[in-house]
Amino acid sequence: MKPQKNILIVSPSKIGLTETFIRSHIERLEGNVIYLYGYALDFKTTDDQTLRDYYSQKPSIFDRLMNLLPHYLFFRINNERQKKYTREALIKRFIVEKKIDVVLAEYGTSGSFIAPICKELNIPLIVHFHGFDASVYDILANFKEGYRFMYKYASSIIVVSNAMKQALIQHGCVESKLLLNTYGPNPEYLEITPDYNSNLIVAVGRHTYKKAPYLTILAFKKVLETYPDLKLALIGSGELFEISQNMVKSLNLTDKVILPGGLERSEIINYLKGSFLMIQHSLVAGNGDSEGTPVGIIEAMAAGLPVVSTRHAGIPDVVIENETGYLVDEGDILQMAACIEKIVQNRTLAKEMGLKGKHRIESEYSMDKHIGRLNEIISNL
Repeated sequence: MKPQKNILIVSPSKIGLTETFIRSHIERLEGNVIYLYGYALDFKTTDDQTLRDYYSQKPSIFDRLMNLLPHYLFFRINNERQKKYTREALIKRFIVEKKIDVVLAEYGTSGSFIAPICKELNIPLIVHFHGFDASVYDILANFKEGYRFMYKYASSIIVVSNAMKQALIQHGCVESKLLLNTYGPNPEYLEITPDYNSNLIVAVGRHTYKKAPYLTILAFKKVLETYPDLKLALIGSGELFEISQNMVKSLNLTDKVILPGGLERSEIINYLKGSFLMIQHSLVAGNGDSEGTPVGIIEAMAAGLPVVSTRHAGIPDVVIENETGYLVDEGDILQMAACIEKIVQNRTLAKEMGLKGKHRIESEYSMDKHIGRLNEIISNL
């Protein structure tokens, strides 16, 4: 039996409510997992302590003696000491002291920053892309050289959709390093039984440009013209949340559209239990930002809900058109409304599609399968 590895997981920011995939990596990977977060090597620990504070310089007799030195000697010695507290020096020290065997960088940007450190210390690096890091135009331009270095050094580059795989090949990553490993839902979602006779439709995802919540609202408004008793729960927060609020008010939909903000898993599960359909109008944002494979859709399918969404990024990999739901072209809210109406008026169809989707997630996209694949990649290093 192989000894457990010490795994360092790094991400650009502290994991949020919707980043269930990173949380699952921290909680479920085999080995001793340590997590740090921060942009450009400015890392913090899980208790929000910076590495500089973690390795705080404590006053000593040497410090007091330093003050007795001539200025030119003081500054020369002090400058040498400060070199031990640069971002690069601190993360190197941390990796060495914790005897890290492998680094898993969540998002390409984190991988780009830490790749030179890993190479210098001869530590294997795995980079897990998720979405914006493989699509936003400015990211691809600003990290062009960093990505090239990372592609060359990393042992494996993980992608979550076939569309993302093709995008990274075009960006210069050799296909042999790219491994497709789509997310899996928390097993709790597979235990859900939806209410196929309810009047509640649910959407789960941050209010961002690539998820276009305003288009979801407009499509739902169109459906209300024929089915006025329906309600929509648009779960999530984000930079467009206030716009969603204003739109709901201006369209007089405050009694039809629920905007609860970001929720914990248990609260999301309660909404899914009371729903009969999941909808989401993902598209390529103006800055190029695209989905990977939306976790919210995978979780809804695991719960047994049919899905109406768009032919975008990794969504067609998971949602089988006319079997587990319907997909429309990006921006086509009239077709989206029509597809929603097909399910609204045929609850037997809703149940059939929902159960097919649940079976598909259970067999093809389980959390055990996702984590198992990651464990296999790490153990083979």
